[in-house]
Amino acid sequence: MHRECTALTLWEWGQKILTLIFLLFAWPFLFAAVLLVFIYDGKNPFYIPVRIGKNGKVFQMIKLRTMVTGADKNGVVATAASDVRITPVGRLLRPLKVDEFFQLINVIKGDMLLVGPRPRAVSEYNALTSREREIVTVLPGISDFSSLFMAQEGILLDHYKDPSEADLYVSRPIKSRLALFYIEHRSVWVDCVLLFFNATNFISHRWTLRHMAKFIVKLGDCGVPYEVLSGEKEPYPMDLPR
Repeated sequence: MHRECTALTLWEWGQKILTLIFLLFAWPFLFAAVLLVFIYDGKNPFYIPVRIGKNGKVFQMIKLRTMVTGADKNGVVATAASDVRITPVGRLLRPLKVDEFFQLINVIKGDMLLVGPRPRAVSEYNALTSREREIVTVLPGISDFSSLFMAQEGILLDHYKDPSEADLYVSRPIKSRLALFYIEHRSVWVDCVLLFFNATNFISHRWTLRHMAKFIVKLGDCGVPYEVLSGEKEPYPMDLPR
């Protein structure tokens, strides 16, 4: 157990090094994206929301703004693909997850890791069940099983009249179960596999879902049916982990 903890600690530092290397090569592309957002409306190209990190610590998460300024003032966290708050430039950048790349700065700062449960908004955190709050026992990350599975969540939410209600009863139970499952099986090997699936997800979301589902089943029971994990069946309402 001690050896495993040491390996994970070293791996956390390794993720910072990988992040620095990536930023050295990707900065021209990221700068171009920032410039594109700024040119569109001449306003701050960054969106810096407050998020809950490890052990309930509050931090500011850095994202490239893909919505109109002040889009979060209505308290709505769920975002459907057709949400009118998304700017034309945002519709171009969101499918490529360019807005998420700037969270690499949070990785350098130590607020987040490359791999880990997605950080929750304050309103989301306050509504978590006691079981769900185990999610904040580790550093949050840019990606994990839940974020990969919900990579096209906006399209899913478009199927419902009320995206916020769909997020609560359909998306949240699955995301929480997968996040808790990740924590239970967290290891350097699992993180490396998830990084691989992040790369393949840009090529084929369907292929990634199918193979990630097989990987999850080999690890154990995550509480989400295989046909949902693999994309064979659309997500449906489930009970929250308690």
